Amino acid sequence: MDQRSAEGTAGFPFLPGFSGATMQWAVWPMQLWLQWQADMLKAVAPTTTDWMKRRREGTEAALHAFEQLCACHNVAEASKVQNEWFEDEAKRLESDMRALSNSALLFSQETTKTSRAAAHTDRAAA
Repeated sequence: MDQRSAEGTAGFPFLPGFSGATMQWAVWPMQLWLQWQADMLKAVAPTTTDWMKRRREGTEAALHAFEQLCACHNVAEASKVQNEWFEDEAKRLESDMRALSNSALLFSQETTKTSRAAAHTDRAAA
């Protein structure tokens, strides 16, 4: 029995002929994909947290505006409340769009980093 088959049997008795190095080569795409997922989640976590905060603020502002509308005695008051709510909502939407563009940039950077790592790992394996 040569050294290679002995390693395969010792390392993976259920897969004769597979050594640790062979299995490492076989599973690296999954490891790379999982690492990319983890990096992406880390990158977008602050953006997601900020987005959820703006959604909560938006919901609270809408409820407050509704309460104010219910207390209005004329159309001028109602119009003022509605305009204030709309302006605040537009500001939150602008923040959302800015955050979305930042997330797209982070996504692009993480994808590029992962592609480079994959190319480097592939060259090292070859």
